[in-house]
Amino acid sequence: MRVLAFGEVLWDVINGQYHIGGAPLNFAAHCVQCKIPAALVSAYGNDELGRLTLEKVKSLKVDTSFLQKANRPTGTVPVRLISGQPQYEIVENVAFDFIDYQKIDPEALQEFDYFYFGTLVQRNEASRTSLRKILEICSFRQVFLDVNIRQNFYDKPTLEYSLKQSTILKLNDEEVGILANVLFFQSMGFNEFTEKVMQAYPNVEVVIITKGKDGCLVRSVSEIIDVPAPIIRVKDTVGAGDAFSAAFCATYFASNDLHAAVKNALRVGGFVASKSGAIPFYDNGIWS
Repeated sequence: MRVLAFGEVLWDVINGQYHIGGAPLNFAAHCVQCKIPAALVSAYGNDELGRLTLEKVKSLKVDTSFLQKANRPTGTVPVRLISGQPQYEIVENVAFDFIDYQKIDPEALQEFDYFYFGTLVQRNEASRTSLRKILEICSFRQVFLDVNIRQNFYDKPTLEYSLKQSTILKLNDEEVGILANVLFFQSMGFNEFTEKVMQAYPNVEVVIITKGKDGCLVRSVSEIIDVPAPIIRVKDTVGAGDAFSAAFCATYFASNDLHAAVKNALRVGGFVASKSGAIPFYDNGIWS
């Protein structure tokens, strides 16, 4: 079982300190800690941050075979934490916007069973085209879409294309309102939204809505699971959603057990929220 994550690798700049990040990298790194080999398709710049990017990704034991050097600066995101919640300012026209499919070995892609992507990396034509090429030539067992809305880097065509390619959709409670209005031109509750998505996009087998301290709601073809989150003392929530996604995938892909996947995802996501940084090292018992 191997996972391929496609998208941004960047550095979050928090109080002048640089932290490696980007949802796809965070996801891949958490997959590794959940005992699933994972590779990242992305691009870094021909600069000092780029050198550090490659070094750091390797240290996280994420496969760097598909990391590229682009003639653009490495991605950076100034972050402000407001009551523990991150507020982002994402710099445009950076390396991850220019992922080049021509630099990817198509045969090597066939070694992967599962695929992860989001919407931010689709803001630029180069990376968007590379993403679509991969989805066109590969037949993954599952395709996990973490919508991960950032600023204004999304539109209806991007959302519709992404949903048509996916078997599992994950989004948070705030993103439900955005997608409901963009896709269906109306506001709706969580149950109505999940039902509407699965009717409009029948390829989507599972919809996951994370609700912060209120846990998550998960809908499959046959059931709805609404589970509260474990009680924790939040340090910061950076990376917690990506850890949730990785733990969910690690469990669900191996067992097809939705209840176990939700339980593990909430536990691991809560652990990360209780620590500083997006990719803390797992304590004994967090993942065994």
